[in-house]
Amino acid sequence: MRNSLVSSASLSFIFFTTGLLAAEPANPAGARSGFMPRSMPLVARVPTPTKPKYGADATLLSRAQQYVRENPAPDFWALTPYYAGQLNDASCSLASVAMVVNAARAGRSLGADDELATQLGLLERVKNPAWKRSPGGLVAGVTLEQLGGLVSDGLKAYGLTPLSVEVVHVPDSSPASVRKVRKALTENEKSDSDFIIANFDQQVFTDDASVGHIAPVAAYDAGSRRVLIFDPDRRWYEPYWVSEEVFVRGMATRDFTAGKHRGYVHVRIAR
Repeated sequence: MRNSLVSSASLSFIFFTTGLLAAEPANPAGARSGFMPRSMPLVARVPTPTKPKYGADATLLSRAQQYVRENPAPDFWALTPYYAGQLNDASCSLASVAMVVNAARAGRSLGADDELATQLGLLERVKNPAWKRSPGGLVAGVTLEQLGGLVSDGLKAYGLTPLSVEVVHVPDSSPASVRKVRKALTENEKSDSDFIIANFDQQVFTDDASVGHIAPVAAYDAGSRRVLIFDPDRRWYEPYWVSEEVFVRGMATRDFTAGKHRGYVHVRIAR
């Protein structure tokens, strides 16, 4: 039936536009004279489905708050006052380091002249060439190895000497790698004296473009095995949870600039 309707409409349109349509029967008495074209069949337009913003593997913190409401979540509360958006597309490392430096200084006695760590302030104080500067932030991202040095330099620039800065590459998503990451997350969740900054492929977490990205871990829910990401790309994202498996898989991706797998930086400080 659909084919016959479309065919009839197509022929009517051709005859009408070329002036070859046969004359219609005479109008009834009293009707307005002139040609009245047959009505065209309407074809419904099917809307294109909208791609979900966060994909299937991310859960928004705004929809899953129970863990941070009912548990100490020390890193979450240490980082939350300083959750910042990156200056531009290349500045995720800069924003992540600023958040961690401020969280590490929380609770310390600061004077009236002590500034909080800002992204522009870090660029002024940290002379590490891994941060390739531009007027609006950075012009390029950094590797995991470079991130480790930048975390250390950033803390020192604001008067803190880290106890350790561990750079951990995640070579695969095998059970052994999952266990190692789980151990680090469990340790990290015990206090606000250490922080984890993850380097991962954004596509694995949110089904967005396949690009390297950097963000602090704000919490780890061992019961549900979910990891809370404080994504600094505030133009597009709010905080979200990913499963432990997705977290490991996102880090176990290849950074072709560095020629190594991604992973995380685990920094420990004295409280």
